Amino acid sequence: MIILVGLCLAVMTFLHWVLEPLEVVMTPFLQFNVIPWVLLLLGVWLFAAPVRKDSH
Repeated sequence: MIILVGLCLAVMTFLHWVLEPLEVVMTPFLQFNVIPWVLLLLGVWLFAAPVRKDSH
């Protein structure tokens, strides 16, 4: 039983110290503040690529 409590504490510590800073970093992406700009740049890059004349 004490091992289970220790395991729960270890998992909660991991979630606190790793996932909370990751959540702070990912919040703009999750709120779609950055994703439209990335998709726009990706779309411009794809459509601006030169087209080969001999492609079928």
